[in-house]
Amino acid sequence: MSEDLLIAIDAGGTAVKVVAFDLQGTEFAAETADVETVHHADGRVERDVAAFWAGTVSALRRIVADCAGHRIAGIGCTGFGNGIFLVDEHGHGTRPGIVSVDHRAQPLVDALERDGEAEAIAAVTGNRIWGGQAVMQVAQLARTEPDVMARSRWALACKDLIRLRLTGEALTDPTEASGGGMMDIAHGGYATEAFARIGLTEHSHRLPPITASDAVAGRVSRQAAEETGLPEGTPVAGSMMDVAACALGAGAVDVPVLTMIAGTWSINSLESGPPKGCGVPILNMHYRGGEKRLIAEGSPCSAANLGWFLNHAMGGRVSVAEANERVECSPVAARRCQFLPYVFGPEPRRGGFVDMGAGDDLGTMLRAIYEGVAFQARRHAEDAVALAGKAFPPTIRLAGGAAKSPVWGQIFADICQRPVEAVRAAEVGALGAAICASVACGAYADLGAAARAMTGVARRHEPDPALARLYDDRFRSFRRLDEGMAALLEEAAR
Repeated sequence: MSEDLLIAIDAGGTAVKVVAFDLQGTEFAAETADVETVHHADGRVERDVAAFWAGTVSALRRIVADCAGHRIAGIGCTGFGNGIFLVDEHGHGTRPGIVSVDHRAQPLVDALERDGEAEAIAAVTGNRIWGGQAVMQVAQLARTEPDVMARSRWALACKDLIRLRLTGEALTDPTEASGGGMMDIAHGGYATEAFARIGLTEHSHRLPPITASDAVAGRVSRQAAEETGLPEGTPVAGSMMDVAACALGAGAVDVPVLTMIAGTWSINSLESGPPKGCGVPILNMHYRGGEKRLIAEGSPCSAANLGWFLNHAMGGRVSVAEANERVECSPVAARRCQFLPYVFGPEPRRGGFVDMGAGDDLGTMLRAIYEGVAFQARRHAEDAVALAGKAFPPTIRLAGGAAKSPVWGQIFADICQRPVEAVRAAEVGALGAAICASVACGAYADLGAAARAMTGVARRHEPDPALARLYDDRFRSFRRLDEGMAALLEEAAR
């Protein structure tokens, strides 16, 4: 008898990954399609909708072939949140899609902050406003491209665009709506009061209905079946934004863990009730129903800095495996430079090595990169737990590119002085989407049961207490250097 499989589609910043999992969360097959993301000189970051869908179709056709002889029980979609795709009723783009690292709406955010409106908006949505936030992107497009808005039927997140093309149904889920700053966080539903403050009331009909992450949010249509090879009628789950899908795929369900995603972005989240601390987080998402929230802080300051250094500064002459070896051989207690992990922003910050000396070499520079990424994660994690009004959880669950490196996992443990568990899944966001699909298709009763059955830990790193003081000192130095450099760069930009 053939084994049932779940298909997960994960649309990232540079590629679409399609992964087949069995009902125990074991990866069965994986396919990838590179999708061009255009970085304009003025900071706009866009993706052609037709090419995006064509790449997704290509990867789906290959995964369906990989799964021949098995029943595809359900499909889940995830992807980067806080981008926006304006499309017609059939899901065809009315303009290029906007990726979340595009901050074209920052002038609007700045104006709302000057006018005192930002605080009132955040009080309704529960999320800090920022230039890449989905609700701000839509409001900016309404101001700058009214003709495009007029001929657009839907404003969708990337995963919801994929689901529309698969099923013909335009829907979103609570993590996407709340994490994009579009939901009334206390009462549910869309944030009509906030929309009125930013001029979005007349465009609110372009936002899709909200359905549960583990609900059936449509079924594969005949047209999509012909395009992709997927069986017609296969249920497609509401699913989650990638941040929430990663937490779910990491097994952060009813357990005292803090999830650190160290990939392109540093995303640090914990499951909570409504936040009880002072201030407003960058992500405050309705998560798994009821009063459950996922509170997160983050920035584009993570493991992608290493990829940039190896590919651009080193010209590809050093592999990731060689980098890991050099870091492991670089003495922890020796004096070395600091690295500010802001190659990809955010403004006004810029990446760079600071406090370099004659004793620094490639090994110390690489160790400084690994440490700088972990320092930034620690900073965001401390902010997230403070905003949630909770104690720092006793265990960290690590996912993303850094989780694949044992030496990096140990650095995270030593810097945070918490045990670090590297997740078992190589594609943790895709696994989260598959968990949503497993409930939607009836394989599990709820997300908690599915996550407990389908997730696991690959290895565990215990912190070295002897390094606590050393890393506390380096962390304080990192923060002072960061704040000083940011102030200098801001002054220079005036």
